[in-house]
Amino acid sequence: MTGESVEPDPVPEASAEVGPADAAGLLKEMRLLRRNARSARHAYWFPLVLFSLLTFAAIPFYVMPTFKGGIYASAGPSMPILGGAPGFAVQNYLGYYWLAALLGGLALTLWWYRRHARRTGLKTPSRGYLITVAALTGVALIIPLLAHFRPFRFLYVAVPGDLVIRGTFPFLIIAIGLCVLAWAERSRALGLIALIYTGTALVASLYDVENVLFRLGWNPSPNQWQLTDLPNVLLPAVVLLAAGVGAFLVQRKQRRVA
Repeated sequence: MTGESVEPDPVPEASAEVGPADAAGLLKEMRLLRRNARSARHAYWFPLVLFSLLTFAAIPFYVMPTFKGGIYASAGPSMPILGGAPGFAVQNYLGYYWLAALLGGLALTLWWYRRHARRTGLKTPSRGYLITVAALTGVALIIPLLAHFRPFRFLYVAVPGDLVIRGTFPFLIIAIGLCVLAWAERSRALGLIALIYTGTALVASLYDVENVLFRLGWNPSPNQWQLTDLPNVLLPAVVLLAAGVGAFLVQRKQRRVA
């Protein structure tokens, strides 16, 4: 016994370094969390279904006006761009319907995304989508009004006649809005849907889709000729509805898994 105190061996401190395996695990977990958050934020099935139903509701306005004396009778005041060329195989109130439908659809979409943000705690930056659709609708409304005045008649040159004449230009407004929404949602699936819908909207605006049905054997009776413009409306509407229902089922499944 010397009386000297023996100090215990020092306890090694825990290393603060993270090994490559731990770093890879953290990165994988962060990617998983980011992917789950993005999936939980996706709620675009609602505007898809909404605007498909608004398109279906527009069908009565695409029924040709009554045929009298070799010409189609007008069915009320017209609104170019949103409503097509006056008297061109569509009801002239079509433009007023689409004005109300586009603005009403935007209001419902805004309500939906705010509701979804409150439920999930994740907010989708939908402002760009709302501004884009509202601005395009406003331009489509203002240009014909200004063009009635002589100093502004040059504005008619800016009107894409081939895209307007059939009354299907609102489909292109919806398509552009969906492209912006896909960017806001950071969704490749919605981006693909937007591209497919844009293609169908262009086909409906530039081509008489009923020609395909004629080649397949449809021979309209005299009473059915009033309905020959409806394929141009049904094609984009069905695409939107199918995409919206599919997105709803996928997003519901993802929420259950999460």
